[in-house]
Amino acid sequence: MRGVRSALLAALLAAGVPAALVSQTADVAAALELERQSRPLDAADRFMAVLQRDPAHAVALVGLERTLQAGGAVERIFPYLERAVAAAPNEPLAREIELRVLANLGRDGDLTAAAERWIAVRPAAPEPYREWSFLVAQRGDLVRARQILERGHARVGGWALAPELAQLAVASGQWVEAARSWYAAAAGSGSYANAAGLSLGQVRPDQRAAVLQLLFGELGDPLARRIAADALLAWGRAGEAWSLLDANLPPAPIEAAAALRRFADRARLVPGVEGARVRGHAYQRLAGFVSGPAVQRARIDAARAFAEAGDRAAAERVLGDIARDPSTAPPGTADAMSALIGLLADAGRPADAERRLADWGQAIPESDREDLRRRIAWAWARAGALGRADSALGTDSTVGAVALRGWVALFRGDLGLAVDRFRDAGPFAGSREEATRRTAAAALAQRLGRAQAPDVGGALLLAVQGDTVRAIAQLERAAGGFAPAGGRADLLAWAGQLALESADPRAAPLLHAALAADSVGPTAPAAELGLAELAWRGGRPDEARRRLERVILDYPASAVVPQARRLLDRVRGAVPNS
Repeated sequence: MRGVRSALLAALLAAGVPAALVSQTADVAAALELERQSRPLDAADRFMAVLQRDPAHAVALVGLERTLQAGGAVERIFPYLERAVAAAPNEPLAREIELRVLANLGRDGDLTAAAERWIAVRPAAPEPYREWSFLVAQRGDLVRARQILERGHARVGGWALAPELAQLAVASGQWVEAARSWYAAAAGSGSYANAAGLSLGQVRPDQRAAVLQLLFGELGDPLARRIAADALLAWGRAGEAWSLLDANLPPAPIEAAAALRRFADRARLVPGVEGARVRGHAYQRLAGFVSGPAVQRARIDAARAFAEAGDRAAAERVLGDIARDPSTAPPGTADAMSALIGLLADAGRPADAERRLADWGQAIPESDREDLRRRIAWAWARAGALGRADSALGTDSTVGAVALRGWVALFRGDLGLAVDRFRDAGPFAGSREEATRRTAAAALAQRLGRAQAPDVGGALLLAVQGDTVRAIAQLERAAGGFAPAGGRADLLAWAGQLALESADPRAAPLLHAALAADSVGPTAPAAELGLAELAWRGGRPDEARRRLERVILDYPASAVVPQARRLLDRVRGAVPNS
């Protein structure tokens, strides 16, 4: 370290820096090194040496406060502060340090006197009131802190102390006053609009109406409404927030673009479809306030957000010409197109999704292409085009593709092949919910004991398509072709469960029929649980309790026992019904 300091001194002298300044630089460097070595009082001595030559040296003043505080000797700083104030009476640093040290020592009377001395020198400056109020508030006296700020506001005027008044109102839970002060701060400097929105996003629900009344009624100008839009977005009212911002954008393009970017960034924190949709609207509007590559970037972000919201038409509309020619698309377009292709597949438009994937395939990463091909294959399968589903999967050998081939086989009625494919896919393909559905379907296919059952496969396809009315009827018809304990009970229970989930009145008869067909088989506990659920919904808690207790006691190894216990807790009143 000594060699480094020597080299530094030599370089400074060679550059023509006055010897006094070189000496100060050396002392500061030495002080910082001593502080790093955990020798605070030795470091303080070096800072003092600097201040003997330059009483207002900023680095030395701050360093002296820090090291004396660490060494438990902070009161030694006052003579140096007095000299610093005498040397530069209008500089705030020494006075800020003085207030801070007095506050830390708990010398409230001296703190007040020091603040008044500073105010006497600079009566129209906001700094004395700001620092004094902050230190008083830190000690928990919010009333006194507010009085100091209000006194300063009356003397200084304007909006200079509005941010501090707003923060103090927030700390006191006075949200209407906070909103008023934040508005004043944002009106004085647009940079505070962001802080205003963030702060008012924390307003308690019981005070939100009053805050909106202030912003809409008493204030009511576009700035107040933009602040209200930020608050509404933070409160989860994304649609209202967007309508408000869209109607009150600043006239200057730069300011409007900043407001839209801020809104879009915050909309990412709003969960669900509505947050994604308003983010899409914000980016779409942003494209009209920017130029050059930023226009395309905004459109891509808008398309991605609309796709996330499930608004396929809006996503396609925004992409427009960009989507037609991959060779001229700006960076990032492939991400948006990938989202759009997935959306088309999920919306039941596999042909359109395939066409887009063919156009954009080389621009999309291979892992994403595989995922999209599987989503397209599932869309074809749901549409009943099982051959097209096989073709869409191509040579994909991932576990996800194997699981999909199992579903295609199941929908064809090839139960043996379906079970094999599900077994090959294993328990980790797709989400936990998908794995659960796959396991249940494989168990059903195995219990039926037949390699082929086209009528069962067709019924399960109808269920996946959402046509539960026809699916239930077809399962019931198919059940007649199986022995009571050799498949009939399983199909009736499956049909009853579908009816239960869709509030179909056939649920109870089907579940009773399943129990009558096989009261001790693997589907019996699920049928009992379904009947208990129906009894609970129908206001028959005693029946529900009896059936649930039967499930728990008679079928202790069944996978439905945990569900039965949870429902029994509700029936007994142990858990509120929600």
